[in-house]
Formats: sequence, C-alpha cells, structure tokens
Amino acid sequence: MFETLATVKQALGITGTESDVLLERLMAGAGEWITEYTGRNWHGGTFTEVHSAGQALLFLRNFPVESLISLKVDAQRQFGPYTERPVTSFVLHRERGVVESVDGPFLPPGEGAGGDWPGAVQVVYTTPEGTMPVAVREAFVQLVGYWYRLARTAQAQSHELLLSQQSGTELKTWSWTSATGLPRVPAGIRQLLQPFRCPPV
Repeated sequence: MFETLATVKQALGITGTESDVLLERLMAGAGEWITEYTGRNWHGGTFTEVHSAGQALLFLRNFPVESLISLKVDAQRQFGPYTERPVTSFVLHRERGVVESVDGPFLPPGEGAGGDWPGAVQVVYTTPEGTMPVAVREAFVQLVGYWYRLARTAQAQSHELLLSQQSGTELKTWSWTSATGLPRVPAGIRQLLQPFRCPPV
C-alpha cells in the first residue's frame, strides 16, 4: 500500500466518509499506474528475473536490494544448480539494483540469439519492505487528489462535459483541463516519479 485512506484524506483535506469508496477505487488505480510507469514493485519481497547475458551489467527492476539469493548463467536457460555463479564473479550495487560482472559479459557476445543471449541470466533477490521514497508517496497522493477532483467535477456537471453552467444568478465555470480530464496524469507527477523509473531491460 502506498498510503492509507486516512493519510490520503488528511492530505487532501477531506472529512467524512461519503467519498471513501471513490477514494479507495482511485487509490487502487493510482497504485497500479505508478507501478506500471516506474516498472517497479514498491512493496518489497522476493523476485525472480531473467536478463540478457551478453553484457557486463544487469539492471534489476526493483531496488534497493536487500539480498541476492542466486545468480545463474545458462545458455540453455535451464538454470540448474551447476549454473550458479560464485559471488566473487560479480559485484552487487545494492542501492541502484545493478549487478556488475567482474570479468566482462556474463556470456561472450555475438554467440547467442541476436548476439545478446536473451534470457540467459536468472537472478533471485529480495528488497526490503517499507522503503518507499517520500517523493513516490507524494506522487501517489497527488495523483489520487487530481483524479478525485476530476471525478467531483464530472459529478457536478452531471457528466455533460461543460465549461460553464448557469444556475439562477450563479455562474460556475471550469477550466478545459477540469472539464475534459486531460491530461490524465499531470506532468508534475511524472516529474516526481522520473528518478525512480526502472531502466529498460
């Protein structure tokens, strides 16, 4: 969980319980969006990944790394016990989740399919729980808040996509962004998350 319902409501200045169901739905969507956008699992646990073997660096999808359980290199991709590499053959950069082979590429480039040995390295590792950066939590709250405002605006407009509405002597106006719900994710939220995106593999 990125943040609790109580924390989100406090940050957004929402009291009462009438919006709880909507907020919980938006929180679930925001968590999934951030996970997909960053390419990372933010809750910690044990992960098994496969990577290409034709280079000397592996960029794990989740970090910081708590422990590296095993690293196996197998051109046949069976990953039996005999394929495990000794810990002296690589260096683990825990904070950024980078595994560096000390003797060059894990397998000689140019011999595997496409010259890169795709899927020929298997890494099993763990990441700690409760290490989510403050900026990621803030992006989560901002995204929930942004979607919440869009939902309330649509409700006030009876989902008619209005820029203004006259009721007696009262005139309500909405910006194009509020009326259309575009962009779905503001640039500021993407900027908060940019430093935490997983490098492409």
